[in-house]
Amino acid sequence: MIFTEYEERDYGILFYNTENRDSFDSNHAVIYKDRIHDIPKMLKDIAEFYKAKGSRPIIYQSMLDDNWFDVIKDELTAAGYKSWIEDQEYMLQFDRNRIIPNPEIEVRMISEWNDEIENVFIEAEEPWEIMVAKKTLAYPKAWMFAASLNGKIIGLLYGHISERACRVDYLLVSKKHRKTGAGRALFYSYVEWCRENGIEKIYIWPDGDTPKKIYEEGGFRVVEIRKAGRAVLGEIV
Repeated sequence: MIFTEYEERDYGILFYNTENRDSFDSNHAVIYKDRIHDIPKMLKDIAEFYKAKGSRPIIYQSMLDDNWFDVIKDELTAAGYKSWIEDQEYMLQFDRNRIIPNPEIEVRMISEWNDEIENVFIEAEEPWEIMVAKKTLAYPKAWMFAASLNGKIIGLLYGHISERACRVDYLLVSKKHRKTGAGRALFYSYVEWCRENGIEKIYIWPDGDTPKKIYEEGGFRVVEIRKAGRAVLGEIV
C-alpha cells in the first residue's frame, strides 16, 4: 500500500501499477482464506482484473494461512494457475551486532531521491525496483541508507516503520561492486541506528543465502518458517 495502487475486495487486496508491470511486488493479489466463499469465482475475478490492466495474474496467499495453496492446489490448477509452496523464513534480533564494516565504505541516511540513487538499480539490473523505492522513500515513516565507495553510491538498504515493527524491505548492491562489503556496512549501520533510536521490534526475511549470512552477523536468527503459497496464471516461463 505504501508504493503501489490497490483495490480491496471481500477476499483480499489487488495491488497494481500499470506503469511498472515488471515489478511483481507492485502487481499481485493477496487473498485471505477466511474471507473466501467461492474460490472459482474469486480466481476468475482476479484473472479478469489483471488482464484488463495488461498484467499477468499473480496471487500470494496471506502469510497467516500457512501452506493453504497446497490445500487448494486442484482448484488453482482447474482455473489455469500454476502454484507452488516455498519456505519463508522470519528473523528477529537476539544477539549483538557482530558485523565489522569495511572502513572504506561510507554509509549515510538518505531523505531525498536523486539520479545517483536511481543509477544503483540500473547497475544492479533491477530497473523495475526504481519506482517502488522512490515511492517508498516518499512515505513519512520510510528510511533509506546509502553505501558509497570513493564518493560513488554503490548500495542501498531501505524499509519502513509500521505501527507494530520496523521492517527491512530491500538490500541492493550494484553488480560491479558486490563483494566489497557494501551490504554488511549497510546492515551494520541500520542495526546501530535502530539501537540508538530505541527501536526494538525489527524483523526481516532473507532472500537468499548471502543476505541471510549478513543478517546473522548482525545478530538475527530465524524464529519461524512459514509455507508461503504463490500462483501464476498459465505456465511459468
